[in-house]
Amino acid sequence: MVAISSDIYFIGGFGTVAWVDVKEYEALKPDKIAVDGGEQNLKELNAIFSKPLRELLSMETEVDDAALISIDSKGTDIRVRQGAQFNIQRLSFEEGHRVETLEEAKAALWKLIKKGPVHNLHT
Repeated sequence: MVAISSDIYFIGGFGTVAWVDVKEYEALKPDKIAVDGGEQNLKELNAIFSKPLRELLSMETEVDDAALISIDSKGTDIRVRQGAQFNIQRLSFEEGHRVETLEEAKAALWKLIKKGPVHNLHT
């Protein structure tokens, strides 16, 4: 029997690229929050948090619109519009605090918004 080795190269868009260990990839399971009602969760979270996130992000630079486009147990990706320019920014939840349900996501986002200017935002 011949063992076949393969490599995984992740291309996530917006400059997100990385080599992924095959054994680690095979052992992973999707985050519960991403699997359970993904699009519906985003719709509900945007209805609540789009304006507060825009206001929070505007503390550092003027932001015209902010919308959550994905969520996982460690944070959320936000599409930010400044005039005609769009970019994607990552908002990380508190270190060590994994979010698994819609209610936990709401609590984590409110906590970040109340904390003030975003220092854990990555483009």
